[in-house]
Amino acid sequence: MTPDTGLGSVLKMSAALFFILAMLLVIYYFMRRLNIGGSFPGARKGILEIVDRLALGPRQNITVIRYRDREMVVGVTQEKITLLHAEDEGHAKTNSDFAGYLEKEHSGSSDS
Repeated sequence: MTPDTGLGSVLKMSAALFFILAMLLVIYYFMRRLNIGGSFPGARKGILEIVDRLALGPRQNITVIRYRDREMVVGVTQEKITLLHAEDEGHAKTNSDFAGYLEKEHSGSSDS
């Protein structure tokens, strides 16, 4: 038996190769989209982290992000991103500090 060297076998082999490459690209796309497989060369393991997000509308939200040791609250709309508040994580007030502040404000005393 002689191997089939016609145009049909070349087309079959090309179609199979195209199909395999297409499937690999589809799998790669969904893994990137679902954030699976952080060992990809393009995967980000950076210092920017989204801590929490609150949706206000279809394309509007308030997002708390952490960049290095700093937490920032930003408002995000379709047109722009606005910094609402920024605070160093190390200098954040604890609940007991906040309760003491409220107690002091409620009693009417002040530092000055």
